[in-house]
Formats: sequence, structure tokens, C-alpha cells
Amino acid sequence: MKGVYIVGTGRSGTHFSVRLMNGFKHARDSLEGKENSEVLRDIAMAAIHHRLPSKSTERYYLDAFSDGEGVLLDQHHPNLFFVKHWTDILGDVVFLYPQRPTYQVVASMLRHRGVMGWYKYARKLRQRTINRIPYPNRFLGVEKSSDIEQLPNHLLCAHRVIAHRMAFHSTLCNANGALRQLNYEALVENPISEFERVFSTDEMAQLGPFTLTEEPKKASLAKYHDVLSDEQVSEIVTLEERSCLMS
Repeated sequence: MKGVYIVGTGRSGTHFSVRLMNGFKHARDSLEGKENSEVLRDIAMAAIHHRLPSKSTERYYLDAFSDGEGVLLDQHHPNLFFVKHWTDILGDVVFLYPQRPTYQVVASMLRHRGVMGWYKYARKLRQRTINRIPYPNRFLGVEKSSDIEQLPNHLLCAHRVIAHRMAFHSTLCNANGALRQLNYEALVENPISEFERVFSTDEMAQLGPFTLTEEPKKASLAKYHDVLSDEQVSEIVTLEERSCLMS
């Protein structure tokens, strides 16, 4: 195992997951739980435009793997859409997808300006004849550009979370064990137990001894109440159930 990539929807616990993984002695994370802004934008734009990341991002990862010992950590989360691409280029990489209740992720998305900025970007490009965003869109999870204007923000975000989850499940079938689900709530409750479930004995040995570097905040599991009403939560759950029936 050369590296561990944390992938998924923004605000689903990707930062928290990689910060915890920094507690492994042999983990190597030069960005200390953050992202390279240029690389993140390139990968996100590739995902939203249904294309591959640039050659400069490819060089970034090749250099990162050759630049030290230990297990490389990365959390440019839109790499969810490029699991096969990076596996073909980089080899033995494990991709972890934090699974978190949709309404929790939506509440966190609504509080984060950067996450919501992609809808502004999509609105800006909707009239272009070149470099247009394709619809239905696998990253935003909407069928047509008018959905961005018409859907309330909590459902707009929910569509995105559900689309990422569907991408996870569709990729899982052909990932040959490289893509794995990390249960966010279990990670909050008992990090080392969840890591032991996800990684093999040999992989845990590669990562080395674990030290808890950040105390999980169990109150975070209920913070969605500060942002979403009970009615909005119910609407998100209904959308999720309908999407499961249609998939």
C-alpha cells in the first residue's frame, strides 16, 4: 500500500478522516490534512466537466509518491470519480469513502461558502457554447441546469451527496478492493476500531502504531439541527429513498 486517498463529497468527513490518519506513525502528509488548492480545483473541474484531471496533476502525484517514505495521505476528495485512473497510473493505492448521513453532510455544506461556490460556477457557464458543464451532471447530481435555479439549497446539496454515493457504489464493483467505505459515525465513536475494520492486518502494520491526535467530537453528529428544520430533514430523507428506488 503506497498511499491512502480520502475521497467523497465535500463536508462528509474527509478532512476529519485524514487528520485522524495522521496519527499513524508511518503516514506521510506534507499538507497536514489540507489540500493543494490548485490540484483540488483541477480535480473538481475535471469531475464536474466529465473529463480526466490534467497532466500537471498527474505529475503532482507522481512526484508526491517519489518524495519520501511511508504511506502517502491525500484528501483531494473529488478523486472519487478517478479511482481507476489513479490506480492505473499510481498502482497500490487505497481509496477511503466516508459514509455519513446525507442530512449531516447537507447541513455542513450549507455552512461552507467554498462548497456552495460550485453552483455559482455552474450558473456562470450555463450559456457557453464551449467548455459547458454536461447534464445530467455526475458531480452536482442534477438533471439539467435549471435545477440549480429552481431547487432549494438543502435539496440541491442533497442531490449532490446522493450522486457521489451512487458514484461510490458504481465504482466499487470494479475497484478490486481499492475503494472502501469508512463509516463516519463509527470513526467518531472509536477511530482505531474503524481503521482496523477497513485495513488488513498487513496494511495496519505498514501504517504503524496509532496515536489519537484529535479528540472526536460526538456532538458533531447532531449539529445538523442547528441548520436544518425537521421538515427539511424529512424532505432530504424522502429524496434519498426515492433515489434508491430509481437506481
